[in-house]
Amino acid sequence: MVKMGLNSEGSQLSCGCGSSCLGPMTFHSEAKGQLVTLSEDGRRATRDTSSFRHGLIFSSRPLRVQEKVCVRIERCVMGWHGALRVGFTSVAPGSRAVPSLAIPELTDFPGYWAIPVPEQQCLPGSEVIFWIGPSGSLHVQTADGQRHRMKTRVDKHKPIWAMIDVYGQTNTVLLLGSMKKCFFSTRRSCPVPTVEPTEETCGYSNVPIEILERMMNQNSLEEQENRKNDNLSCCQSNRKSTGYESMEECVVCYSDIADVMLTCGHRCVCSHCAWRVLSEFGTCPLCRYRLRPIDSDDCT
Repeated sequence: MVKMGLNSEGSQLSCGCGSSCLGPMTFHSEAKGQLVTLSEDGRRATRDTSSFRHGLIFSSRPLRVQEKVCVRIERCVMGWHGALRVGFTSVAPGSRAVPSLAIPELTDFPGYWAIPVPEQQCLPGSEVIFWIGPSGSLHVQTADGQRHRMKTRVDKHKPIWAMIDVYGQTNTVLLLGSMKKCFFSTRRSCPVPTVEPTEETCGYSNVPIEILERMMNQNSLEEQENRKNDNLSCCQSNRKSTGYESMEECVVCYSDIADVMLTCGHRCVCSHCAWRVLSEFGTCPLCRYRLRPIDSDDCT
């Protein structure tokens, strides 16, 4: 656990760009996960590939309601499940230690809201936009243009910071800035040098050899465990020592691997079908446990 650097709660940074500027927008230089390295004047965040976690970062200043934050996923790393998580917090960076994960280590506490972005929308070069709507809901627009809304009750009267978890397959993200539509104009964060996606900046990073060996050993252990389970009576529980139920294929599409663990503990859907299950049904396909609602939203 890394202690966040203190930040002046609710303060807005001034830059002298004029009334149309929302102020500078970078990542917080101290409030970050222990494996995160910042570059590009605090706009690029890279998580070390030795782990899928410890990639939390926060905005350097509070944001306004309906101020849309845009990030570009530059590099990914194969071998991990899951990808980018985005959200907001009304808890000032510096008030608690930075944990290894946004979900659930932060979202279990009041004042933190985050949502996972589907892996297929987190490819190198993809852009993700997220913001807080007028009703206090968390909105996300993915690279395919689809918009989703997570029903939350963000206290709009408190300062709100952007929160990003460079998690799993996501290895490097670039903060492109923010914008907010007003009645007669559009306000934006301070102009920053344009960084075009190139083959050098966007692509896939190699998994360290020690991680590959660890994954191979883990797969070997799982195969041995599966052989033992095959010899057990079908009436016996097939759960692993973690207490979570594991299934090989997604129970919705029966084509992709079930790599998403729902809040009830069942790992039974793929990342693509997870969004459909949450938005259309709201319950686990196996036990009917009520999940946190995420609705598709076509409004701006």
